[in-house]
Amino acid sequence: MNIFNDLIQFYNSRNSENWNFAKHYVPELFESKFIVHWDYGIIENFPFDKYPLKNETLEEINKRVKIEQEFNVLLKDEKLYKPISIIDLANRFNVPFSHKTTNLIPETPGTSFLDSLSLSKLKESLKRLSENSQLNLLIYDSEEYNYHTDLKKEYRNIEIEKYFELQEIFAFQLETCLFSENLEWCITTAEEAPMLLGCKKELESEIKKKMDLELFKVENEQEMY
Repeated sequence: MNIFNDLIQFYNSRNSENWNFAKHYVPELFESKFIVHWDYGIIENFPFDKYPLKNETLEEINKRVKIEQEFNVLLKDEKLYKPISIIDLANRFNVPFSHKTTNLIPETPGTSFLDSLSLSKLKESLKRLSENSQLNLLIYDSEEYNYHTDLKKEYRNIEIEKYFELQEIFAFQLETCLFSENLEWCITTAEEAPMLLGCKKELESEIKKKMDLELFKVENEQEMY
C-alpha cells in the first residue's frame, strides 16, 4: 500500500461530531501538531480607545467613518500595518496569549491579518523544509470542486509554485495534505480549519527553525478555534 493510499484511508475513516481537533486533519504518523499562524499587523497610533466597537447609532457610525477616513483603512492596505508578534499583541490588549489571541482583541481596522506577508513567508518556509525531499499533495475531498476540471486528487513531486496556485484559487479552503516524500512533516488545509503543521516528534526543533510563521503546538484533542 503506497503512502497516498495510507493517507486516503486515514481521512476516509474519520468520524466525529467535533471537528475542532488537530487529530482529524494531521495524519497520525506525524506525532507533533502545530497551528500555523498567519502574520498579524497593527497601526501603532490607531485610536483604539476612541473607535466605537458598536456600529448602531448615528454617532457611532460617524465616529467610525471619521477615524477610518483619517487613517485610510478602508482598503486595508498591508503597508499601513506594522507586523506584531502574537505575544506582543496579547500584551498590548491585555488578553491571554495563545493561538486564539486574535479572536480576543477588539475588532477594529487598527489590526489586521497580513495575507501577502504570510504567503511570502510560507513559501520561503516550504522551500527550506523541502530542500532534501520531494513534495506530494493529496486533495482528499474534492467532490464539491469538481467543476474545476484540472483538479486532481494526487500530485506527486509537486512544485511549490503549483501548490500555491491551487491553494490561492480556493483561498486555502481545499481539504489537502502536503507532505514530504521522506514523511518528516506535512502541512494541512481544510475548510473552516486553521492551517496545521505535522512532524515527527524528534524533528520538532529542526522544523520549527525553518518556519518563518509563528507556530502554536496543539494536542490531539485540544480545541483549535
